[in-house]
Amino acid sequence: MEQRISAIEVQEKRDNRRSIFVNGRFVLGVDESVISDLGLHVGQEITEDELQNVVRAEMIEKAKDRALRLLEYRARSRAEIARRLRKADFPEDILEDVLARLESLGLIDDAQFSQDWVNHRVSGKKMGKRRIQYELRQKGISTEVAEEALSSIDSDVEYETAKEAARRRWTKDAGADERTKRQRLASFLQRQGFDWEIIKRVTNDLTTEAEEEWPES
Repeated sequence: MEQRISAIEVQEKRDNRRSIFVNGRFVLGVDESVISDLGLHVGQEITEDELQNVVRAEMIEKAKDRALRLLEYRARSRAEIARRLRKADFPEDILEDVLARLESLGLIDDAQFSQDWVNHRVSGKKMGKRRIQYELRQKGISTEVAEEALSSIDSDVEYETAKEAARRRWTKDAGADERTKRQRLASFLQRQGFDWEIIKRVTNDLTTEAEEEWPES
């Protein structure tokens, strides 16, 4: 039996949605952009395969809309978006299609995401490479992309970052004895992701500075 689109109607209370009728029977509701993108119109003959293409286009639109809402809140890695779309039960082919489209538009960019993450964690959170590397891994960033972003951290900058964070901690422990302060400081810097060489250097430097401030007897 020949099938034709008999009506395309605006849905009540949802003027961006359209109801498609085939041979007088409602078949599905879609976003208005699907109608436009596929060139659907009343009187058009439409096969079952073509209807399935409409269904797929609508699913892509829904997945894209969900992804864009996530990106409005904050930048995210490709893997983060993929995880959220899988959780919403979108099929893999739909998910990959949407991710590719967002990447082509520059809305998903793991390299830029990683670099921004590194900059923020160093300047804002005073973190070392190891912790940042762990966080990027949790975000699903590839080793190669993460290493490229981390390579932008100059060794002197990392040392100064560690020392700034350490000085705040050192001041808070003003009432503790030197050994306790050094242990607490080393533990703190380790949690912040600094390697042992930086921890040792910073701890020794702050201890020396403190000794120089002590009044001579």
